[in-house]
Amino acid sequence: MSDTVKILLKQVPLFDYIPEEILSHFEAAIKEKNLSKGEILFSEGDPGDAFYIIKSGTIEILKGDPTSNKLIKLATRNKGDFFGEMSLLEDSPRFATAKSVGESVVLELSRYAFIELVRKNPPVALKVMGVLSSRLRQADLQMISDLEKKNEQLEKANIKLKEATNKLEKSNQDLMVANKFLGKIISASQFFMIVTDSQGKIFIFNDAAKKVFGYNFREIAGTGLESLLKPVNKKDILEDIEKRLHEHKVWSGNVFVETKDKRKIFIELVGARVFNEKEEALASLYMGRDITEEKNVERQMIFLERMATRGEMAAEIAHELNNYLSIILGNLELIQMEIQAGKTESTSKKIKSMKEGLDRITQFTERLMMYSRPASKKELFDLNSFLENELFFVKAQNRFDGVKFIFDFDRNLPPITADKSQIQQALFNLLNNAADAIAKNAPGQKLITIKTKYLPEQPSARISVIDNGEGLSDEDLGRVFRQHFTNKKGGHGFGLLAVKRIIKSHCGKVWAEHNPTGGAIFHFEIPLKQKPCPQTTTTKVG
Repeated sequence: MSDTVKILLKQVPLFDYIPEEILSHFEAAIKEKNLSKGEILFSEGDPGDAFYIIKSGTIEILKGDPTSNKLIKLATRNKGDFFGEMSLLEDSPRFATAKSVGESVVLELSRYAFIELVRKNPPVALKVMGVLSSRLRQADLQMISDLEKKNEQLEKANIKLKEATNKLEKSNQDLMVANKFLGKIISASQFFMIVTDSQGKIFIFNDAAKKVFGYNFREIAGTGLESLLKPVNKKDILEDIEKRLHEHKVWSGNVFVETKDKRKIFIELVGARVFNEKEEALASLYMGRDITEEKNVERQMIFLERMATRGEMAAEIAHELNNYLSIILGNLELIQMEIQAGKTESTSKKIKSMKEGLDRITQFTERLMMYSRPASKKELFDLNSFLENELFFVKAQNRFDGVKFIFDFDRNLPPITADKSQIQQALFNLLNNAADAIAKNAPGQKLITIKTKYLPEQPSARISVIDNGEGLSDEDLGRVFRQHFTNKKGGHGFGLLAVKRIIKSHCGKVWAEHNPTGGAIFHFEIPLKQKPCPQTTTTKVG
């Protein structure tokens, strides 16, 4: 064995006092082992039966982690270091694995060889026990020091944990108070509030919502917004709402819906959505109110204003007509007196004056018709939804009591550009005519159908008002939209003329035809997009 081995033995506390002659016996019992890179010297759990001194290289001491099944490095031993000394005294399995980092050389002393040497040299045993005792004492002191540091760190961590726990409890209490407060606000709000989760399912439905829609929370929980919004164009509205909310925008508008008890109402609706930092939807809030009564009052006010304006105009018109009629009546009285007196020389002159007065009245009424044309304000809107909304208010009028309305709307009809107020007036006039036509029908037999149709080849929209009333004769059908045509007692024919004028102003056409099942059908068509109309517009008459 080389002097290097003897020097290494002298550096080990177990052997540093041993005389040279005895040390030679130990040197003879030692075996040299060469290890390649990554080679395992022994594994955890192997029998512990040898002591090692590193002659060259580096050895890692590794411990298996039962949770991750990986080896954790406990220590690194280099040249001159030793390990496995407890194996010289006890027969126990290895508590760790020894692995060569690179190429290494270790000196191995087996327990059997060590016991034989100690048996022949008893003082060695006392020295070995003293050294091991010192090593254990140092290990205990180091463990105690480590435990004290760990305890100190643990106490600090416990203090921080307690502080964090207190803060969390305070936050939870504040959150509970805020939730209760928010719950009371939501419950007491005059606006209906509906909240859906990330999947679009309703999980908040306040008292105002119950009152507006007629459902209780159990009936509506877990369903989507589509269970509440039931307009004709529900699909378009829901898609528009989803598009706006997905873009982090707020949606607002008026929607025509149906309640649980089949009532039709108008609601003002506002929707917004909350997202997390990953742009994932967390919840959506919908709030609003029932504006049906407001809409009714608004329409009544507009109607009353129109009536007031018409009343003022009627007084002025009556004054003007009285002036013309006074001239005519005066001439009639003079003609009567002249005829009685047998003096008719100037009668023709007076008749001419009367005719001129009648011509002035005709010109005056024509100017009134021109003046009555409202200023046009065309805008883009959904015709089906508009008609549904209008009919909601029309049906509430007394003249439509007992009338069954049927909607036959073309779902493929795109939005149109038109003057809403004028289309409203045209529709109202046709519905009034239909109501008059079915007035004599038996109860339960009064039927009005409103139909829309998309004509892509124009492209245009057709609106039809169909009744099952007394109908029109072939003669009336040919002059139905001519000036002063009417078949109603006390009628003046202005209603259908107004319809014709409105549709012509939209570059459209209007006509009537027989209803094959009895009654009449009034149609009008208007282009989807408005542009300057031709100088002459042909009106189709069925």
